Amino acid sequence: MNKIKIYALVFVLTGILASCEDPLDRKAQGIFSEENVWNDEALADLFIANAFARTLFLPGATNEDTGQLVVDACAGGYSRAFGGWPTGYQFTQGNFSSQGTGNNSNEYWKWDLVRDINTGIQELNNSTLPQEYRESRLGELHFLRAWVYFQKVKRYGGVPIIKSPQTLEQTFEEISVPRNSEQEVYDFIAEECDMAESLLEGKNLEYGRATSWSALALKSRAMMYAGSIGEFGTIQLNGLLGIDNADKYWKLSYDASKKIIEQGPFALYGTGASSFEEAEKSYYDLFTRAEGNSETIFAEVFTGEGAKAEDWERWCAPASVNGTTFLNTYLETFEMYEYTDGTSGKLDRSTLVEGVFHDMADFIGKKDPRCRANIFLPEVEYGGVTTWMHEGLYVNGVLQTSDVAGIDVPAKGPARDIQRTGFFNKKRSNEDYQVGNGFGLGGTDYMVFRLGETYLNLAEAAFALEKNGEALEALNTVRRRVLMPDKTTIDWETIQKERAVELTFEQHRYWDLRRWRIAHTELDRRASKNNKYSGVRWRKDYDNPGMYEIIHTTTGTATDSWDRIFEEHHYYFPIGLERIQRSPALIENPGYE
Repeated sequence: MNKIKIYALVFVLTGILASCEDPLDRKAQGIFSEENVWNDEALADLFIANAFARTLFLPGATNEDTGQLVVDACAGGYSRAFGGWPTGYQFTQGNFSSQGTGNNSNEYWKWDLVRDINTGIQELNNSTLPQEYRESRLGELHFLRAWVYFQKVKRYGGVPIIKSPQTLEQTFEEISVPRNSEQEVYDFIAEECDMAESLLEGKNLEYGRATSWSALALKSRAMMYAGSIGEFGTIQLNGLLGIDNADKYWKLSYDASKKIIEQGPFALYGTGASSFEEAEKSYYDLFTRAEGNSETIFAEVFTGEGAKAEDWERWCAPASVNGTTFLNTYLETFEMYEYTDGTSGKLDRSTLVEGVFHDMADFIGKKDPRCRANIFLPEVEYGGVTTWMHEGLYVNGVLQTSDVAGIDVPAKGPARDIQRTGFFNKKRSNEDYQVGNGFGLGGTDYMVFRLGETYLNLAEAAFALEKNGEALEALNTVRRRVLMPDKTTIDWETIQKERAVELTFEQHRYWDLRRWRIAHTELDRRASKNNKYSGVRWRKDYDNPGMYEIIHTTTGTATDSWDRIFEEHHYYFPIGLERIQRSPALIENPGYE
């Protein structure tokens, strides 16, 4: 079978692969009994394609799980969704209770995928298929099992470790499995990554399939999470939650990152830029051209067809090209990006008022190239169309909101391009997918792991292990790619800020803030605290090209109409009363009893 594009051709196996319900939910289980599945490469490939198709690498980017689109961008404090309807948006409101999380994160508790992966591993170990083939597919399944458990542990802490498929013949006591400790789960993930790396090493697998480097990249990330939880978290529930040996996990992450950087066939994309404009362009291209990209370690592949037509552009593209301008970015996110001389991007907001005009060549043009590559800003060209984001046009000193005869600039931009915060997400929004393609048939692959992240993982782990020089060099390597000046000293704040700007909108920010245990200060934004996120309104001066009146907005349609809430007990999601009633061996997390 040709390359697995992470979509299932599995409908022909509906009868064979009926995997039924979760044993932990006390529901009936099916059994894969057809021996021919595991003695036929084509059928085994379909089984594994099905497992990949059900594994959420990029939550919410596909039509099947739109509610999760906002988890990193909105819950992580980068931006807000245009409307309040997505269920995933409830993350931002602290909607966690003994009844569950009230959003699509409930998908991550399900155990049917674990059961099917366990079945695949068991059957392939007993299969008569050629050894080379079995090793490749087993490696992929061990990688998937590590990934699925990583998604569970970073939400719930310790969860049951189940290594073999449960069956209908087992008693209720046998299938009602208690939670392992958080530390045991991270140890299991490390073992699975090692097994996957060993099985996949030297295998010449096609783009879109997990490789030994994918397993190392997952280990680099997961062990960094464990290290930081040990560094900043606490032990709870008699050891069920927490990590008691941070350095062990920092070292595992450090070693995995070093091996990828020093021995892997990867290189940062876009190095050698001779200008900030070139750096901006290559950084934008990095996320719209994953295949054949020297930085890509593992990518989720979207074909542009059927269920795997990826609709990111429809959500992010400007309304001027029939996009929906859905993910509006905050002013606070814009301020995260330094200026090209390395000075702080924090603005003097007293100048963001009516009557004060700003030269966009300074206000935007001197920003870190990653800012302009990641965020839609006024007058950017996208898909051959100018993005107008101003709410009014000064002509001869008079503010116009209706088009003026003889003026070749609209008095204001499309409604969705000027509402909310005045900024919106550009990263990974591929301008090649335009109106004719409906913005619902995109095929922009998503880099699950890339070398830029690995350098920052190395920087963090090295700093935690008191290897400050090595940490600083790794961090500066990432900055040099976009011609940003070197940092001369390193600390936790420097590392956290660099991850924020380099990994914007890549499903890291929300989880980084959680593992550093600073989400309750960074993400808790309430009117009562006078710290809610904000935006700007743009007014263009037609008679003075490049000059804009920029107005800071903190109320009304420019910001959220509800508080963002993150309490300290939200670092672990609730198991939920209903699940515990069905499986009494489970124990609830603190704060939800």
